Amino acid sequence: MRSFVRVGIVLSLLVALLALACSTETAASPTVTVAVPTATQGIEPTAASLFPVSVTDSNGNTVVFEKAPERIVAIDSAVLEILFAMGEGHRVVATHDFVVYPPEAADIERVGGAFSLNIEKVVELEPDLVFTFFTGPIEALENAGLKVLYIESLSNDFTKVADNIRLWGRIVGNPTAAEAVAAEFNQRVAGLNEKMEAIDAGPSIFWDVGGFWTSGPDTLVGEVFTLLKLNNVASDIEGYAQLSPEQIVEREPEVILALDASAFLGNPAFDDVAAVRNGRIVSLPFEPGDDPLSVASPRFVDGIEALARLVYPELFP
Repeated sequence: MRSFVRVGIVLSLLVALLALACSTETAASPTVTVAVPTATQGIEPTAASLFPVSVTDSNGNTVVFEKAPERIVAIDSAVLEILFAMGEGHRVVATHDFVVYPPEAADIERVGGAFSLNIEKVVELEPDLVFTFFTGPIEALENAGLKVLYIESLSNDFTKVADNIRLWGRIVGNPTAAEAVAAEFNQRVAGLNEKMEAIDAGPSIFWDVGGFWTSGPDTLVGEVFTLLKLNNVASDIEGYAQLSPEQIVEREPEVILALDASAFLGNPAFDDVAAVRNGRIVSLPFEPGDDPLSVASPRFVDGIEALARLVYPELFP
């Protein structure tokens, strides 16, 4: 029974993700203009010298920051995680209902979900910035006199996570901490690429996030498969799609990566699949709703490394 509940949770989250954040096009990188510090070379610039900062949002509008925002409502899991990773989580006064990471976020005020944002509650918190990755609440928030920054979620090209980290470092006036987090992210990705040079081609895989839903090559996870030289049997789909058991059998994956392995084990429909015959059904080490590969944040690379260890234990001990 627990497995059915588990899959139900995953599917609910996936549907919300598809409706709000997944796109078959790459989200445009925001344009950032920062003040040029006039301090003498070798002297740390003051906080004031880091501003103003101008950001062009995903609608082409320019949002200017004369100083670092002190009270941020972050309607986005990735931005919340980025701020905490650089030691700026204290600026967040509210977030959306479905945040599960970091643990410190448990004490942050919740103001609803993507389709049910509580505008009145947001206003009562008197934020000096509301960040959102979807357009729905922008007009209502701006009509309430609030400053809004809208930037689409990354739907592919996970290497831009580092750019987003640096962006938020500039917005909150802490580019040094942001650069440290971004540099570590890039260094770990580079390390993965270096190790993968030893592999010519990996196995064919089916990635099941619940109910036989899976991701195509134009997604963040799809790009992870490319990095790890895995042959995604769903390479012909766009975004996320649900395959039938017949399609999975026909595509003959050598490895099945699943949140719920019981959907394949003991199911006669999959008896002839190579992954089942050879005992290569791998349970993903992620909790429902807390999959690092579903959030374009600094810990996205944690998810890549975890997946690499599952598929190539001899290469990633």
